[in-house]
Order: sequence, then C-alpha cells, then structure tokens
Amino acid sequence: MTDNPRHSRANFRSSFVAFSIFLVALYWLVVATYPEFFIFNPFEEPSVLRQITLLISIVGWLVIAIVPGLALFAYAAGNSKLIPLLPFAALLWPISVVLNQIVLYARDSVWYFDYLVNSPVFIATDILLPALLIFVWQDLKDREGRHEA
Repeated sequence: MTDNPRHSRANFRSSFVAFSIFLVALYWLVVATYPEFFIFNPFEEPSVLRQITLLISIVGWLVIAIVPGLALFAYAAGNSKLIPLLPFAALLWPISVVLNQIVLYARDSVWYFDYLVNSPVFIATDILLPALLIFVWQDLKDREGRHEA
C-alpha cells in the first residue's frame, strides 16, 4: 500500500476548509454571545484616544473574524495569495485589546484583564487562536517556500 500524494494533499487542504469554517463560526458565535462587548458606537466615548482604540478594536475583531477564514478557505482551494495576511489578521485584534487595556489603565488606574477569567472563551479568541494562526502561517510559509525551490 503506497501513499498517494494527491490524496494526502486533498486531506491536507480539506483540513483548512474545516479550520476556516471553525474560525469564522467561533468568532461570530462569540459576538452573538456577547453583543454588548462588540456592537457599540465608539464615538459615544468622550475621549478621542479611547475612540481611536475602540475603532482599532472593531477593525481588529472584524479582521480576525473574517480574514483568516477566507485565507485558509482560499488556500484549501489552491490559492495561497491571502496567506501573507495571516500574521496581520491574527495580531491586530490582540494588539487592539492590549492598547485598550493600556488606555483604560491610564484613565482608570485599573487593569481589566479579569474578563479572561470571567469569560474564558476569550482566552481562545484573544490568545490561543491568534497564536495558532501565527503557527499555521509560519508552517504554510515554510511549506510554500519548499514548493517554490
């Protein structure tokens, strides 16, 4: 019994279809679970700096909720052009969380990281999945580099 490279490649790519669907579903299920955390008007905040960090946060969440899923789905279809966007898509949201925490600390002298304990699903969305996306990006970047050589 020999390994068929076409079969293993199909399995490898189909795992990205499943992963992309999982990512998109998870992020949007979190939005559905905590709408007050994600659906807001940043311009209701009196501080311009806070408005900016909230806008970055909205963009960061939309990017991580959409771009990795699209990139991995496209990769599964044989198009790797979106793969270079993975690190940006993976890191914008966690960076925006940290920026918001810093701005809130400067304003209130309190860290608000207790949300990770109170709602542990955010450990997955804010830390684990972004780290996994960086790992996947690195692996795909290395894999694509081997194919080009």
